[in-house]
Amino acid sequence: MRPTEIADRIRALALSLPETYEDEPWGHPVFKVADNRMFASMSVQDRHVLVTLKLTPEEREIAESLPYVTKARYVGRYGWITAEVTDEESLEAALEWLRESYWLRAPAELRQAVESLDEEH
Repeated sequence: MRPTEIADRIRALALSLPETYEDEPWGHPVFKVADNRMFASMSVQDRHVLVTLKLTPEEREIAESLPYVTKARYVGRYGWITAEVTDEESLEAALEWLRESYWLRAPAELRQAVESLDEEH
């Protein structure tokens, strides 16, 4: 997969979630929910896309056992990981983590809306 394709899929999911928007405070895309709550950042490289997300402690432990995941720089101590997305497998994982990161960072009323959508499917 080309990095631009990967980035397009990540962006599409991020912006499809309730009350999200894209910002670029550090020269690369950052996805936020509600009142300026970052839930993901993305950096498109020549051969891959780096995506940084917040996970629960349990999910983070599992994620960090994968070869393409590391503790995020600067914010890793707060529960953030960075995934190097290069193929369909790492993209699917990143998309699932993106949903979780959104859920962790969104206000309670938005989390409830997402949960009810999940229950319908």
